Amino acid sequence: MAPVPIPYVQTGIGLFAALFAIPLILRKVPMNHMYGIRTRKAFISDSNWYELNAYGGKWLLVFGLFLAAFGYLGQDFAPPPTSLWAPVYMVAPMIVIIPILLLINSFAHRLPGR
Repeated sequence: MAPVPIPYVQTGIGLFAALFAIPLILRKVPMNHMYGIRTRKAFISDSNWYELNAYGGKWLLVFGLFLAAFGYLGQDFAPPPTSLWAPVYMVAPMIVIIPILLLINSFAHRLPGR
């Protein structure tokens, strides 16, 4: 069985992230401990929960679309899955999630407390 090409994995993860984000953006996910942006501030009130998850969902959608586009458009540049560069090529575009998480955290800190 041949390994799955890296661009397919990136595109799949990106599409999954984008689909995961849509209910959050539309404010369809009630407060819970399994699905959504879960911080202390999110659990203070329903208002905080929906505001934070809508904001975070928008950034998750951006990340998902970026990753899917990177995987799709980068097919010609991807190393083979058995290459020593494969892990670097796989993980490097996912580093974009770090500033997104910082933006979401910053937004959460601006939400009203208790």
